[in-house]
Amino acid sequence: MKQKISLKSWLLVAFQLGCLFYIYYSAPLKAIRIDLQIWELSGLFLAISGLFGLSWHSFSVFPEPKTKGRLITDGIYSFIRHPMYAGVLIVVGTLVIQFFAIPRLICLLVLATVFILKIVEEEAFLSKRFPEYADYQKKTNRLIPFIW
Repeated sequence: MKQKISLKSWLLVAFQLGCLFYIYYSAPLKAIRIDLQIWELSGLFLAISGLFGLSWHSFSVFPEPKTKGRLITDGIYSFIRHPMYAGVLIVVGTLVIQFFAIPRLICLLVLATVFILKIVEEEAFLSKRFPEYADYQKKTNRLIPFIW
């Protein structure tokens, strides 16, 4: 059975990629200050941990879960439900601070908005597909540990 992706999901992913490409091309990708390098590396570690925590059958850039995907609740996912989004926001936020420009700040705000919209969509799909998702939601935060 082929996975059905909505137009809304395609648009969210398009905005996400557009923001990431703009950040990539508008300034260096490596922070210069050591404190910001630590934040950047922390964000990369968080995002990569989230990526490796998923099985290949579960990873998707779209909010709709893959047909053969399974619910992952261990590893980094036992602390935070969306570590890849959190990690990317930390990295991009660090780069915006280091190489500040208003268009880059706007891109960060658009990216954060897109991620929040994707999280809400994704969690609605996961709740329908996996009955145990409600219990998992009670034990973890979405994006920021101990806060949200």
